[in-house]
Amino acid sequence: MKKHWSMIATVAVAVVAAAGLILAQDKPPKSEPARPDEENAIREASESLARAMEKGDAKAVADFFTQEGEYQDEDQDIIRGREAIAKAYGDFFAKRKEVKVQNKIDKVRFLGKDTAIQEGTITVTAADTPADSSRYSTLYLRQDGHWLIGLLKEWGDEKTSKANINDLAWLIGSWQTEKAESVSKSKYEWAENKKFIRCDYSVQIKLKDKTVHSKGTQVIGVDPAVGLIHTWTFDSEGGVGEASWTWDGNRWVIHSSGTLSDGTELNATNLMTRAGDNAFTWRSVNRSSSGEPLPDLPAVKVIRVKE
Repeated sequence: MKKHWSMIATVAVAVVAAAGLILAQDKPPKSEPARPDEENAIREASESLARAMEKGDAKAVADFFTQEGEYQDEDQDIIRGREAIAKAYGDFFAKRKEVKVQNKIDKVRFLGKDTAIQEGTITVTAADTPADSSRYSTLYLRQDGHWLIGLLKEWGDEKTSKANINDLAWLIGSWQTEKAESVSKSKYEWAENKKFIRCDYSVQIKLKDKTVHSKGTQVIGVDPAVGLIHTWTFDSEGGVGEASWTWDGNRWVIHSSGTLSDGTELNATNLMTRAGDNAFTWRSVNRSSSGEPLPDLPAVKVIRVKE
């Protein structure tokens, strides 16, 4: 919300008749007294809330709110009351394991004797998921000597929602999948300055009358034009392709398109689900070749191999 303020400068003039003097004096506005102890108490409460989240303790998280406290997120309805907040966080922790929370407090400002607002950025990382950052504003109320949350608002912005190539840092290394009819190998390495990841891959497919070999190179990075993770693929036979990555809360959804060296156009949606640091599953659906639909491919498990 934008607020427009106007300022009127006034000069206090005192007339001292006995001396026949006119004195002009500018008086600076009184600044709010420093409240370091209370500010530290609010900061400590905020950090304790983050630690309760890391423990996955929904009740402990809800206890940081007033009895009638509210949580607001731009993507869901308002959650009111400790009981509802505890349930919401319980559902979240059930779906997100091994949560890590980084809380960056920008500032704390007091609105009155028993009210304050804290603003900052919170980053939540769960197992096998990329980091999720959002801006927040917390209204703290002092009740019975304790600072509790009356209202917590979270929202994303261009800065916090932008994709980060570090979300795929776990891919660095060598990977392989092997089935009766095919073997694929890939090696992911950081490019200079760690702005891009380079992947060299090879695929060997056994057909009825021959074995087909294919090699190529992929470059993975954040496309600054759209703020999404993007892949550029170059096949050794002259084909090219590209894909955009989005996170749907459980897996990477990769919309890809390409053109083979003979001009054949290919399209597919690839689903990549991480399973710890040393495995992921890959499935290709909604496939087509020059507009003609192709059958979906079953999920394939890809495992990390020692180099």
